[in-house]
Amino acid sequence: MAAAGWFGRPMHYTIFDTAWGAFGFVEHNKRLIATFLPRARQEIIRAIRASWPDAIEAPDALPRFRQAVVDYFEGKRTRFPIEIDLSGVPPFHRSVLAACRRIPYGQTASYADLAKAVGKPNGARAVGGAMARNPLPLVVPCHRVLRADGSIGGFSSTGGVDEKAQLLQLEKAALGRYVDGAAIRATTGLAFARSKGVSGKRRPAVVVSVR
Repeated sequence: MAAAGWFGRPMHYTIFDTAWGAFGFVEHNKRLIATFLPRARQEIIRAIRASWPDAIEAPDALPRFRQAVVDYFEGKRTRFPIEIDLSGVPPFHRSVLAACRRIPYGQTASYADLAKAVGKPNGARAVGGAMARNPLPLVVPCHRVLRADGSIGGFSSTGGVDEKAQLLQLEKAALGRYVDGAAIRATTGLAFARSKGVSGKRRPAVVVSVR
């Protein structure tokens, strides 16, 4: 993924305050590339500069999304109806992340459920790998994915499993209250948008839009 954005268009980043601390995101053409759960502002800046050194700070970017995040950390039930760009994600991981995004607020699914949802019933371990590399925590709610026995499982954020537990507690989620894999698959309804570059060529359909 080019730091300056595809076809020379700049990427932007925003860091703003929530009830849990500073939250950050990177966006390109009004589509989310990455999100950073609340942590020290300087930690987020270092992480962004490491991967997107040419990204430009844009404090006013995506105002509706920013407000939704603020509302979420104030304990208000919310969704994040925004396009996400998964161009830097392998196809299998992309399908897993898209299915994960459909797990409703306050509910959970197992790694095995997601494996079934993407047509790989024996792929629970691979699903775990996709969750560990999720570039969009919260928007793709990997904190809602648990082990098959209902235990909390891992979490790759800075706050680790404690942060995962806190997010589930915020949502008043009951551990083990699974959304069946088939139900996730049936309700996914993914829409993929092709993005045209300045050259007129099309790149793979990897922008996920949630209706």
